[in-house]
Amino acid sequence: MMKKATITKTVDLLDGGCNVCGIIENENYILTIDEQEIPLEELTVNALITAIVLKNGYKRKYETDVIDDYILYIKEGHQVRLKEEYNFLIYSSDTAKVETQDQIVDEKQLVEKVNEILETLFKLEELEFCF
Repeated sequence: MMKKATITKTVDLLDGGCNVCGIIENENYILTIDEQEIPLEELTVNALITAIVLKNGYKRKYETDVIDDYILYIKEGHQVRLKEEYNFLIYSSDTAKVETQDQIVDEKQLVEKVNEILETLFKLEELEFCF
């Protein structure tokens, strides 16, 4: 059976702090897996992948080489490298590579891409996302 992941959005109405600012809408997202709530700063590929793989026992390290900064996710000798460029992400392991935009407005496309990265690179089970 596929594991469920629920994404809920809350909107806080904040006072802008001055007479002309008015009310600011502050969107927050919460990812719930196994009854554990994980707050997300934003609803992006990177935010979702990071929350899910850290929950699944991956550790995150920031690495620098001559050319680039990148993030390394490590679990039991398995490594996945993430290179970020503006709104563009490149996830790679020894055997596979997935490139994607970070911001995907269409929720269906977003979760399909997240599942592809989870399965292909992180060797994790596909999740059934519910909004």
